[in-house]
Amino acid sequence: MIPAIIIWVCKKYFAPKTYKKFSSQNPVNPRVVATALFLICSLSSAFAQQSRFNIKRNGEIIGQMYFQQKEEGENTYLTITSKVQTRFLFKINVETEDQAHFKNGRLLTSNVNRIVNGNAKEAKKTSWLNNVYQLKTGDKTSTLSQPINYNMMLLYTKEPVNISEIYSDNFQCFIPIQKNGAHQYRINLPDGNYNDYHFENGVCKLVIVNHSLYTIRMERV
Repeated sequence: MIPAIIIWVCKKYFAPKTYKKFSSQNPVNPRVVATALFLICSLSSAFAQQSRFNIKRNGEIIGQMYFQQKEEGENTYLTITSKVQTRFLFKINVETEDQAHFKNGRLLTSNVNRIVNGNAKEAKKTSWLNNVYQLKTGDKTSTLSQPINYNMMLLYTKEPVNISEIYSDNFQCFIPIQKNGAHQYRINLPDGNYNDYHFENGVCKLVIVNHSLYTIRMERV
């Protein structure tokens, strides 16, 4: 899309021989050119990628998860959304939305939101304020002074090479990373469960969620 816009602008405004007749009848408006070039630069400076994961339980697809990473200059914006429908002893519908904003490699804000069977759970928020992180869970507030350069959302786009611990936006604490093999990592969660992450060419291809009550596979499509 961006190359097409550049070609259009160049042909329309910077090819006087080809568009001599047009230019003589319709003089170029500098403001129009400046606006067009500004839009091109803005679009060129922004980069976004999105990936999709199928969520499976016992071989059956029970939902999907979408991961989006957007780059704008020094800023990185991450968004993860998912929707799961399954049944244990009763039917369960879970919708999630996680967001994070990094600048120059440091986390500025993150939000964790969950809706289970139509009921919103306590939102989790991490914010960099006055050289410390303010951690909020519902009405509860605490602080964390350690810089956050890698959180669990980044696992879906960047292999944790030479990284010993990772920040959990949901548990609002740092968690050790255990390397289980070539491009394979395990994270033992504070609630006693654990996740296994598998990477290819530096990109996460498979996540296995090991819960005491179930096992879920999230496979990149």
